[in-house]
Order: sequence, then structure tokens, then C-alpha cells
Amino acid sequence: MNNPVKTLVVGSRFGQFYAAGVAAAGHLELVGVLGQGSRRSQALARRLEVPCFDALEQVPDDTRLACVAVGGAARGEQGPALARALMARGLDVLIEHPLLPQEWHELLRSAARLQRRCLLNSFYPQLPWVARFIELGRQLQRQQGIRHIEAHCAVQVSYATLEVLAAVLEAVGPWSLEPLAPALSPWREIGLAMAEVPVALRVINELAAADDGRMQSLLRISLATDSGTLLLASPHGPLLWIPAVRAPGEDADGLFDLGGDALPCAEVLLDACPDWATVYREAWPTAAAAALQPLIDGAGLARLQQRSLEVVGLWQQVTAALGFPQAPPQALPAASLAQALEARR
Repeated sequence: MNNPVKTLVVGSRFGQFYAAGVAAAGHLELVGVLGQGSRRSQALARRLEVPCFDALEQVPDDTRLACVAVGGAARGEQGPALARALMARGLDVLIEHPLLPQEWHELLRSAARLQRRCLLNSFYPQLPWVARFIELGRQLQRQQGIRHIEAHCAVQVSYATLEVLAAVLEAVGPWSLEPLAPALSPWREIGLAMAEVPVALRVINELAAADDGRMQSLLRISLATDSGTLLLASPHGPLLWIPAVRAPGEDADGLFDLGGDALPCAEVLLDACPDWATVYREAWPTAAAAALQPLIDGAGLARLQQRSLEVVGLWQQVTAALGFPQAPPQALPAASLAQALEARR
């Protein structure tokens, strides 16, 4: 492709997926990795054969986009300050979630003042399983209405989970939050209403010190309608349609017709990604690069910004209700079921 968009990646932990995605995208050009000169940042730059910068002044002047894979105050990091500095240099900026409402408001004000584009990225909607779930969920909501939503997530991806729900419902409010029951375990249950649809949200409120990537699961969402349930079992599939249960038809004598209905018990709409190696090597880098498109062409950017303003306000209320996360116990590593059963003997 002629004139690929020159793109900088800031941060080298989760930024590894952004850097890999940008490097592999034909319409983008990775100009380098901006970090603090750590061994990891230097190794990432060497792997992708690009410069490693440790100061903003070193970034080439013709760089147009920046992926800031550095958190905000909620993670004790300086991502918003970096984003403002990059916009002041003339770059459009994507910044990883989550941010506090005040941080995101201030970034949008800075973007408007500097006439730059800025986007808060919740990441998971770019994955094909989540994108298809959102598309089908919207159709169900418009055609027959969603009766109820159940969502299960780790606290680390609670903002992203709310963002997916808002994308399905195409709205956040009016919303309400019910008081939580006393904490009996880290699995905290919250009753919500979003866009007048009831939501049962279960959050695993655990966070390991210095390891926000340790999670019992990421997210799982089901949308209940009169016709059936749309189930996203994980951000990486499978995506299932489970028809509502109906009694078999009857013959003239009132006996069930046991051979007259070929409706499947469940339809697999998208199979699961085969393994985590494929997720890390292909799915996440591709999603990271795809998230930059609204910054390139501006399509839907204002709508995404407004929705994230509303979601981040709701997210702050949810996390305040949850309270400070507990430290998880020392646990066995992730395993296949056979390995897990063997380990418990």
C-alpha cells in the first residue's frame, strides 16, 4: 500500500500486541517503540526491527498515530499525560482502557483544543467473535427486544464488558445500579439496568499485585430473548444461539410428535479460537491494529467518544460499589480439564 500511516507504540507490555499488529498491517508503518529504556522495550524493538525511543523528542516528526498502551490513574500510570504530550506534537492518539471519567474528559478537551483525534479503546469489540455478537445482539434488540442480560467478567475487563453491552444496546442510559449484597466471595453480583434492559453483572473482584493479567476468566455474556439466548462464551468464542425450549407438537390423540421438529438444540455461529497461542499471535494483534481505523478516517469517532464518556461514568460507579479488589489465592496454573483433574488428586 502506498504511504502507510506512520504509527508509534507507547509501552511494551500490552503494547507488544499493538506493535505486532501495526507491524503486520499493510496500511500502517511501525516507526518505533517509545518506553523508558527498559530491557523489555529494547527487546520488543529489536524483535520488530524498529527504533526504541526513550524520549518523545526522538519520535520522527512525520509520525501521525500513537497507540498508548499505558494505563491511567486507576493503574497508577501516566498514560493520559503521555497522550496529551503526543497530541501536542501533532499525533492522533488511541489510549487503552480504563481511564477515570475526569481523565477522559480532560483528554477530549485537549484533543478539541489541539484539533487532534483521540479514542479510548476497550479492545475486545475488535475481536471477530465479539464484533459478530454485537452485530447480532443489535438485530435482536431492534427486532424483538432483549429481555435480560447476564454478564460475567474479571474486574480488569469490567470497563470493556460494559462497553460491549453499551455497543449491543446502542445506549448506556437511562441506567441504574442496585446496592450490592454483603461480600461473601470475590464473585460479586451487581444488578444493573442499561437502556432500560436488566443486567445481572457478576464480577470477579480479584487483582494480583503487579500481575493484572492473572484472571480466572475474561468475559462471558448472554442475551435472553423470547426466541432464544445469544451466548458469547468468551471473547474468543464460541458464539452460540440456544433456541428457547418449546414442548413438541401433538398429534390428534395428544401424543407428542417425536420426529417433527429439526430445530437444533444449539447453533454454533462461530467456533472458538483453537488455542491461546493463536489468540496472542494473531487475534489480539489484528484487533489492536483494527482499533486505529476511526483515527485514520474519522468514521464513527464522535459516536465512540460519546459512548465511552457515558460508559466510563457507569464503570466508575460499578467499581466503587465493588470496593477494593481482593488478592487472589495462590492457584494452580491454567490447564486443560484433564490436567486440572490430575492436579487435584
